[in-house]
Amino acid sequence: MLTIIDVSTFYGSVPVLKNVIIEIPKGSITCLLGSNGAGKTTTINTVLGFVKPSAGDILFNDASIRGLPTEAIVSRGIGVVPEGRRVFPKMTVEENLLVGASCSKNKANIARNLERAYTMFPRLAERRSQNAGTMSGGEQQMLSISRALMSDPQIVLMDEPSLGLAPLIVNDIFATIRQINKDGTTVLLIEQNAFKALAMADRAYLLQKGQVLASCTENTPEAKARLKDIYLKSTEQAH
Repeated sequence: MLTIIDVSTFYGSVPVLKNVIIEIPKGSITCLLGSNGAGKTTTINTVLGFVKPSAGDILFNDASIRGLPTEAIVSRGIGVVPEGRRVFPKMTVEENLLVGASCSKNKANIARNLERAYTMFPRLAERRSQNAGTMSGGEQQMLSISRALMSDPQIVLMDEPSLGLAPLIVNDIFATIRQINKDGTTVLLIEQNAFKALAMADRAYLLQKGQVLASCTENTPEAKARLKDIYLKSTEQAH
């Protein structure tokens, strides 16, 4: 569904991604692992067009999206749960959700997706008229995930959805990601909780210093164990 082909990205004259190749099949959960500064968020920002690649191509459903404006990329069916949640603090829960549906003109779909958000996270239903900035981190993350789903995306890019959350909330978030995928949405997951993400993923890529150091494209315990070992060694070297 989403293919990153030999992509290199610079910030000014500093190379951040170097010849990155990642394939995300339709219906999969693909996770992107790596230490801070490895290039994980830059990968998402390059897909979304916030950062322009200096080389390579990005295909979504076999069509190149390189160089398109971000709104055109998102409107093709790509949702995003940004790092740090990025809810609109002075808008209500429901207003935040409706922002996620701004590309849709179908009122029935918007109403259905609102209902889905409130069913998936009953706490959001209880707080639909509350300003998002007054909610806990876990509640804001629920809102950020629900907002990304309001446009019926084919794929959701999730950047550190468990960051800074209590362990019980993290379990809830991971269960929700599984359910979203089971319902038919492809997921690209960047996650600091590497082993939890790897256990859930169908495939995984390990980034180090902007390059794919290793990948696991077979959903088997042996392949995941090999990637886990490489990840641990790379983390030790990074420190």
